Amino acid sequence: MRILMVNLWKMINSAGGAEKVFCEMANMLSERGHCVTSIAFDKNKGMPFYPVNENVKFINSGQGCKLGKNWWQKIRASFYSKDEKELYSEKIYDDIRSKRLAPFVNEKDFDVIISYNPSATRILINKLKVKTPIITMFHVYPETILKNMSSLTKIALEKCSVIQVLLPSYVNITRKYIDNKIVVIPNIVPQYSNSECHKEKSIVNVARIDGQTKRQILLIEAFNKIKTKYPDWKLEFWGDIDYDKKYYKKCQNMISRHKLSEQVFFGGATDNVLDVYNKAAIFAFPSAYEGFGLALTEAMSAGLPVIGYKNCPAVNELIKDGENGYLCEDGVNAFAQALDKLMSDEKLRKKMGKAAKEDMKQYDSEKIWDMWEKLIEQVAQGKLPNH
Repeated sequence: MRILMVNLWKMINSAGGAEKVFCEMANMLSERGHCVTSIAFDKNKGMPFYPVNENVKFINSGQGCKLGKNWWQKIRASFYSKDEKELYSEKIYDDIRSKRLAPFVNEKDFDVIISYNPSATRILINKLKVKTPIITMFHVYPETILKNMSSLTKIALEKCSVIQVLLPSYVNITRKYIDNKIVVIPNIVPQYSNSECHKEKSIVNVARIDGQTKRQILLIEAFNKIKTKYPDWKLEFWGDIDYDKKYYKKCQNMISRHKLSEQVFFGGATDNVLDVYNKAAIFAFPSAYEGFGLALTEAMSAGLPVIGYKNCPAVNELIKDGENGYLCEDGVNAFAQALDKLMSDEKLRKKMGKAAKEDMKQYDSEKIWDMWEKLIEQVAQGKLPNH
């Protein structure tokens, strides 16, 4: 099968979850005998943070491109309402991107296109008039995209062959906004073999440093509330510190203000996340929302007990409160109480970690990739069942 993968998110030297899925899927499809072309749109020069097999044709169509309005477009936009401005900006950006993508999207060369973003689907269908079957992936909680989508995005999403979501609960949410076929295929979770290494008294969070979604400050504040009770414990953050530099600075200021510099550590992005999990005792994840939570599931697979918020989509389905971890009410105090329960009880940590590891077996890579191959074949043959 000849497969084209299109991703308009940042890819070059970017260590996010969606970027990891993109590279892993390209590699997997190639290893299973498919001819894979993967297109990114990133202004930066270089290669993805995660390895891409030599048999995968990787193209960065956005290298050196600057997205933005010229002086005339800025003047014109100043006369529009807020909604009109957003639609106008979308059109300008789509015009730029479509011109960059067009040379690489020859319909005769591909049997199926996998679109990693609704915006990519919008360009492929509305601008490039592609007729090749398109699978649109949703890597996030669907409502974060759909509640503010433009009419042009809605048109494209209803014209593509099928939409893939990550969890069963996302089907009805998506159907509130989009009339199309929807399938559920979760992300894969590595099945780690060693789960008996958690000897260090450390709490870890693996995510980009991001105030809107990942909210690391809540974890710092929660840890601060119990620091005197656990002076020999440490809190470690692993992830891109350049994504939201102002928020990273805010985190550093809070650490200084609470005199936590001896206990709180930022390690930056890592290509050996298993080593981080194997040394830790607890995984803490104060996100506001997630599509699936790759770092969370990987930590669970490594045998770590986990803590998250009850009102966080995906997290509240993956964590079984009181069984493989704790789900907290929103706020700092509840999170601190959950940390306290786990930090004070090693037997409880081991019990919950073992349950977490067992719960992740349903996301074994072979099962998930088999689901993807079946979907790709159905879409290519136009035999996708009604959902």
